[in-house]
Amino acid sequence: MTTELHKPLVDHKKNSGVAIMGGTFDPIHNGHLRSAVEILDRYGFAQLRLIPCYQPVHKSQPSVSAQQRLDMVEMAVSSDERLTVDRREIIRTGPSYSLDTLRSIREEIGETEPLVMVLGMDSFLSLPTWHGWQELIKYAHIFVVSRPGWEPDLISELSEFCENYRAASPHELQCAPSGLVCLETLTPLGISSSLIRSLCRQQASIAYLLPEPVQTYIQKHQLYQ
Repeated sequence: MTTELHKPLVDHKKNSGVAIMGGTFDPIHNGHLRSAVEILDRYGFAQLRLIPCYQPVHKSQPSVSAQQRLDMVEMAVSSDERLTVDRREIIRTGPSYSLDTLRSIREEIGETEPLVMVLGMDSFLSLPTWHGWQELIKYAHIFVVSRPGWEPDLISELSEFCENYRAASPHELQCAPSGLVCLETLTPLGISSSLIRSLCRQQASIAYLLPEPVQTYIQKHQLYQ
């Protein structure tokens, strides 16, 4: 099924599954992008979509507009044909609930295609506060990007959730459409959106923390100052 919400991707015949990374991307940076390409390279998903949210539910509203954040994400991935931008939360407007997004994507890709939602560990630890969080696993696998050497203490509810759905191997995620939790360690990059915003307020350089077109866009529009 073709949709106008994301760009066509190259046909990766040996790969399967749709991975998604959501977030405010305020702004997107090289840490986001490094995780995205490493997930594609190491785990063989056919595509990875970045989904900028319109209105974050668990964070304060970004200081820049949803359109500006979307523009920056599109600039950031323009040179990698395996990455695409999914605009559905921007188009939908209102609070960006992951459950609504997963349902929408599942309707689009069908019942049998693997769907993988990528979360950072901090987001995963807050999962029990999410709207309809226990239903997420019905529509997608949950792929958690962990920090090297960090074994977080999970609250009992989340610990039980992991025990019930934990995958024995990340490659199991391509063998079923949904229903598994996988925790993996990726290359750590000490970059955050909050660091970039702080540097902008100090009028300090943000070079090499994010793609050059995004840096130019921020400077041109005097964002985060």
